[in-house]
Parts: sequence; C-alpha cells; structure tokens
Amino acid sequence: MVKRDAAQQTLAAKEPVPDAEPMRMVRFNPAFSRLLGTISKTAIKVPSMMSLLEKRVLFTLARERYTGEGVIIDAGIFLGASTVCFGDGIRLNPLAKKIGKRWEKPIISFERAIINPGMPGFFKRNSVEGMAEPGESFASALEANIEPVADLVDLRLGDILETGQGISSPIEILFLDVLKMPEISRFVARNYFPQLIPGVSIVVQQDYFYERLPFIKTDQEFFAEYFTFIGEVCSTALFLCTKAIPESAIAKLEQALPAREQERLASVAMQRSCDPARRYMMALSKVRLIKQLYGSDSAEEYLQFVRKEFPDQVASTLPRLQDALLAIERLCSGADE
Repeated sequence: MVKRDAAQQTLAAKEPVPDAEPMRMVRFNPAFSRLLGTISKTAIKVPSMMSLLEKRVLFTLARERYTGEGVIIDAGIFLGASTVCFGDGIRLNPLAKKIGKRWEKPIISFERAIINPGMPGFFKRNSVEGMAEPGESFASALEANIEPVADLVDLRLGDILETGQGISSPIEILFLDVLKMPEISRFVARNYFPQLIPGVSIVVQQDYFYERLPFIKTDQEFFAEYFTFIGEVCSTALFLCTKAIPESAIAKLEQALPAREQERLASVAMQRSCDPARRYMMALSKVRLIKQLYGSDSAEEYLQFVRKEFPDQVASTLPRLQDALLAIERLCSGADE
C-alpha cells in the first residue's frame, strides 16, 4: 500500500486562494486552516464537477488528518476524482504503513455509474470521450480513472441504498456527494452517522451550498448539536463530529420534521457562510423548501423577500447565480412542475 510512484509523489503548485470571489471564497476555522494544501497531479487529471479547490481539501484531509482510526466513506464519486484525491493522500500520509496494517482497503467508494441527462454536456465541455447515451453505464471509465489507487479502494457500483448496507467499521471521513434524494440522506444518517468518531470524524457535504436539495441542509442542521461547522469551499461545507449521535436522534429525524422546524433549520444553514453569494444560494434553496411545504404563492412571496435582501446577487452577471435564479423563477411559476 505504501508504494509511491513518481506521478503520485509530484505535487501541483498551489492555485491562488480566492478571497472574495463569489462561490469561491475559502474559509476554515483556525484549527483547520491547513486543509487547503497542494494536490497530486494524478488527482487533477480526473474530470470532475468539483473545483480544484475542493479536490485540494480532499487530498489534504487524507494526507494530513487521516489517522486510520476509521475508514473513509467516499459516496458519490462520479468519474473518480474524490477517490484519487483520497488515495493519493493516503499514499503520502506519514501514517501510511499503520493505515495499511489496519485496513486492507481504507476507502469505500460508492457510485451508481449510470449516465443521466445532464452528463453528456459535461462530457463535451471537458473533452471526455467514449461515453454512451443517458441510461448507459460509465463504470469502465470510472474504473480506469481510479486504477492508480485501486488497491486501496473497495469500489461498490450501484444504488447505495443496496450497496451501502452492512458497513460496521468506524468512519473517519464521510464524503457525501450522493445525497440526491431525501431517502438517501436518511439512509446515510441511519447507517453512517452512528459510526462517526467524536472529536475525529469529518463530514464533507459537497452539495451543501447548492441551491437545490434543501433536505441536505435541514438534515445536517437537525444534528447541529453533534457537529461543529469547520469551513466552506465552493459548494462544500465541512463539519467535525463532536459527540456520538444517538439512535433516538436518528429516529426523530425519520419521523418527519414539522414544517416550521424545517424552515428554521434552513435559516440556520443560510448563516453558515461568510460569502453573500453562498447565503443567496441557500436562500434560493429555502424558496424550494417553502414551495414543497406551502405551495407556489408562499414560495413566490419568499422569493420577493430574497430579491430585496440580495440585490447585488440578483443583478450579478455570474452564470452560476443567474442560472440558479432562473431555475427558481421557473419553479415558482409552475413551469418546472
């Protein structure tokens, strides 16, 4: 496990860290300020919907903070960039030999590996060749990309609701880019949150500062008393588990939260970021939540409030912000129903 070939040992120079650029501001609690380190060149090469900054954080987590006390759950890997970041980080970790003795495969990676309608555009923009049509598998491309670290990886292809069962190991890093439906979020809470190690485990919520998927924010914030928010990078939020999560808390989440409580949790999530653009995206996510809870009229009313609270972001020419607003406007008008 501790072999290090030349490519894995060569680290890319640090990209300048944006200070105030919308959606790219990087902020970590002082104790975690070193999480934005360098990155291996092999990890850079894997096409990904993550930014280079997010890749650097995953690589540094595995290289600098991972101790092997638990495994790394790498859930939602797309073409394998997160897996390579974790694998290359472990290769260069000073505790690599110790980790190898405890875990034959310290990374457990999950991916459905089926092309969805939004992926062909990504493949074209990133010159990813050899892909099929929506509904077909991209497993072979994924497996080729992670081949340099395959000896460290328990790769599980398919629906995580089936492939994610039966993991009893403690979990030290929980990377989540798989929470595309509420039932998956609850599955993760039920099966993985109890295995987090208080004071050690870090949860990486890759879709936290994303204007869709409001349940990710409310579910994570429901467990706020068991976590400390430690930082933000692009669409990702990181949380340190501070105390064991009891069965009773998970059972309460599964009973369905009252509408007003979901609203409150969405508001808490909105305040996590120092970046007005991220708070704006979280406010748009709350519009989606209100639409689900109370209908179009209430959602439109809250959207008008958001417009007044975030005039600079509403007027922004940044495509990311423009597209998010357009999608919400369509939702409120009923065009996307």
